[in-house]
Amino acid sequence: MKRCNNDIDNVVISGCTAVIKSGKASEADLVTAYKNRCLAYIDKRDQDRAIADCDEALKLKPDNLDAMLFRGQAYFDKGDFDRAIQDYGQAIAMKPDLSAAYMDRGIAYHKKGDNGRAIEDYNQAIKLEPGYSPAFYVRAIAHQEENDKAEAMKDYDESIRLTPKYAASLYRRGVLKEEMGDVPAGQADIALATKLNPNVVQIGTSTK
Repeated sequence: MKRCNNDIDNVVISGCTAVIKSGKASEADLVTAYKNRCLAYIDKRDQDRAIADCDEALKLKPDNLDAMLFRGQAYFDKGDFDRAIQDYGQAIAMKPDLSAAYMDRGIAYHKKGDNGRAIEDYNQAIKLEPGYSPAFYVRAIAHQEENDKAEAMKDYDESIRLTPKYAASLYRRGVLKEEMGDVPAGQADIALATKLNPNVVQIGTSTK
């Protein structure tokens, strides 16, 4: 099992495949092997194989939280946001205090254009983890898309207060400041964001 629990994706895939094909693995080891190989396939952008492996893990242990979250990520990466939302919802049912699951489901709702539900999930993620600046960042984006500029500004401010060098949040706050008429302050935010990360324009226009 050692090679099946590694930080290198190709090693994980070969190691876990050996465990699965051995015919000698316990059910618990099989679950771990399928789950770990699922994550390695996600990293390699092979989402169909990832989903198939997480399916196998969940057949053996339907309440395996990691496998449910990993499969949700694989569906999200495929653009199947409905299935991702379903898996994240199952993960939340398993562990209601898991802020990351609310965050990920919120982003999936956002990708579907349902900012109302996205904001509800972001609210819950923030309630569970008040110091998590990315949650304020994505909620700001949702508020901004709903043309609630005041709430968006509050959330950008909070995300930057929590993480002063948050380049994407600085960039988007700068753009919003310019839209709201404070051009000098907006340009200052954008300049700082660009200095922190030259690729911030691409990062600052996405949520995940």
